[in-house]
Amino acid sequence: MNQYMPKYLKTKNRMMIFDLFRNQNIMSRAELVRITGISFPTVLKIVDKLLELGILIELEETTQSPGAGRRGHLLRFNPRAYYAIGLEFEGQIVHMGLVDMLGTCQYCRSIHLPVQNHTLELSKLTREISKLMALAAGEQIPVLGIGIGFPAMVNPQTNSIIHMSYMNIDHEVTFAEAFPEFTAALPVPFFLDNDVNFACLGEAFLRRRCPEYQNLVYFTLGTGCGVSYMMNGELWYGATHKSGEIGNMPVTSFQIPGADVPEPKPFEQLINLEAIYQRFQINLQQNPGFPETMRVEIINYLCPYLSYTLTNLTYLLDIQHCVLTGIIPLALGDPLLQRIQEAIRTTLVHNTLQIEPSISRDTGIIGAAVTVFNKRLEVLFEE
Repeated sequence: MNQYMPKYLKTKNRMMIFDLFRNQNIMSRAELVRITGISFPTVLKIVDKLLELGILIELEETTQSPGAGRRGHLLRFNPRAYYAIGLEFEGQIVHMGLVDMLGTCQYCRSIHLPVQNHTLELSKLTREISKLMALAAGEQIPVLGIGIGFPAMVNPQTNSIIHMSYMNIDHEVTFAEAFPEFTAALPVPFFLDNDVNFACLGEAFLRRRCPEYQNLVYFTLGTGCGVSYMMNGELWYGATHKSGEIGNMPVTSFQIPGADVPEPKPFEQLINLEAIYQRFQINLQQNPGFPETMRVEIINYLCPYLSYTLTNLTYLLDIQHCVLTGIIPLALGDPLLQRIQEAIRTTLVHNTLQIEPSISRDTGIIGAAVTVFNKRLEVLFEE
């Protein structure tokens, strides 16, 4: 314990000052002492470490230190000291990008990756990752790792898939065992999590200057549907890492009063892209332009399912902010969010839930990259 605590505190102090610079951009050593309460000699050592890693740049500009002391040089955060690669799977589309430490996606693109024989052929991704690595090498910026947002029940502590129906995975298997050739070809460490969890993390990161978004429901609706919960700045995984699998929730479809109640179906089978196609004969992913009358019909169909579900989540979790995004909300636009907000006002006794669009279409990529930075920098800071 005596050996562990100093090492732990050193790493946490370095991460604390890293986070301060990431949020403030420019600070002085004296400001760091004043804000953190860490002793001046310790701050000097931490700053020296961050300068050594290239995370900070010392400026010629100076600031007056408290009292009669000499002016100290200002320090500026260098977001491109390191890159991370983020991958987000969405149906048969994979979004990927090279992300700096401020969450800016420097090079982003999407590629089609079809499912074949109940598996994903990831060799195409290997080629794309090599291209991103080459771009980073051309800028002489190290890539710390790859974050993979995967559409499955995931244990991020072991980089394992717990359950994935279309790959017939019903017991925990490591991602490396499921995709041995792909993972063996990765040139840097990788970190796995559920795609919605990474997107929620990316959303909260981009809104990090607003403390109220440290409590957040992130709801995505497309080929399936999923939810991620952030509470006090931490993702909630549940006892077995299956939290947020709302698409599997059994739900009875809405019927005419007096009709027989049908057998319940998994929630996502009533509201996902396939359900909308079966009911309205339109593929929202491939047909972004469609008549306004059809938009209204689809919104009228989805609104009861989504508004009742979000109302119940609000009663359970008492969270004030919900981001609703994904292929379907993006296709239907603000009218869907406004209609759900109006419906919630009539069903929620104390209406405090705000339904909002995502701040960026790249939140999944950004959240994956942020996880890489957090995990890899902790290792670098221990050295």
